[in-house]
Amino acid sequence: MNHSATSRRGARNRFLLLAALLCLAVGIVLMGINLYGLTQPLRKPGLGVTDRDQLRFVTEEVWSYQQSLDAIDRLAGIEPLTQRAEAANKVVNQSLVHVKWNRVDPEEYRQLVPIWENYFLWAIGRFSGLPQFERYHYADYRRNIRRGIGICGDASTILSSVMDRYGIPNRIVSFHGHVIVEFEDSDGRRNLLDPDFGVGLGIPLESLLEDPKQVRDRYLAAGYSERETDTLLSIYKTDHAIFDDTYHFMSKRYVFEHASYVAKWLVPVALIVLPLIWLARTRRTTSH
Repeated sequence: MNHSATSRRGARNRFLLLAALLCLAVGIVLMGINLYGLTQPLRKPGLGVTDRDQLRFVTEEVWSYQQSLDAIDRLAGIEPLTQRAEAANKVVNQSLVHVKWNRVDPEEYRQLVPIWENYFLWAIGRFSGLPQFERYHYADYRRNIRRGIGICGDASTILSSVMDRYGIPNRIVSFHGHVIVEFEDSDGRRNLLDPDFGVGLGIPLESLLEDPKQVRDRYLAAGYSERETDTLLSIYKTDHAIFDDTYHFMSKRYVFEHASYVAKWLVPVALIVLPLIWLARTRRTTSH
C-alpha cells in the first residue's frame, strides 16, 4: 500500500516536473519572439518607393511613423477647430499608402500580422481561415500608422481616433464601397472629410445625401480623375451606416486587439514565472 502510494506520488511529481519544464520552454520561446519583434519594422521596407505598381494611390513623400506622430502632436497648436480637423485629415492622408488591398502579398505588406508582432493575431490569421485576420485591419490608430498601409476604413478610423484625442465631435460614415468622417465644429456646424483621398468635402452628410454632385469639384481640384470622382459620387447614393467612433465601427476587433497585445506579454511571463516558483518550492521541499 505504501509502496503503491509512493509510486503514484513519484509518477505525479515526474509529470508535474515535465509540465513545468514544458511551460517554461514555451514561455521562453514566446518571450524571445516578443523581444525579437521589438527590433523589427511593422512597415514593409521600401513602402511607397519600390512598389508603386502595387498601389492605388500614393503621396509624393511617404511619411515615416515618427513624422506622422509628430504631425499629430502639432495639431494641438492649430486653431480654430475647423482648421485643426482639416489639418488632421491631411496628416492621415499623408501617413498611409493605399494598397490594392486584396491583391498585394499579405505577408510582404504585413496584412497577415507577423508572428513577432503578435502571435495571437498571427495564429488566427494563419490557421482560422477568417479573411478579416488573413488581411487584418488594425483598430489602434498608432499601429495602423506604424504599418503604413490602409484603405478608406483604416484612414477614417485613424482620423476619428485623432479627433477623439483632441475632443472634436465626430462620427464615421460607411457607404457601400467607401468610408468618410463627419465632424462638428465649435459652432455646431457639421462637415465631411475624406481622409483616404485627403479631401475636405465642405458640406454635412445631409447635404451630400441630397446631392452628391456638390463635392465633385473638390475631388477634381485635388487631382483625382473624372472616372474616380464619378465612382465616388455613385457610392454616395448608396445606403450608409453611422458609427460614433472607432470602437463602435469595429467593436469586437477593437476589444480583442487590445487584449491580445496585453496577453502576448502576460502569457510568456506567466509561463516562465509560475514554473520557476513551483520548481523552487519543490526543491526546498525535497531538500527537507
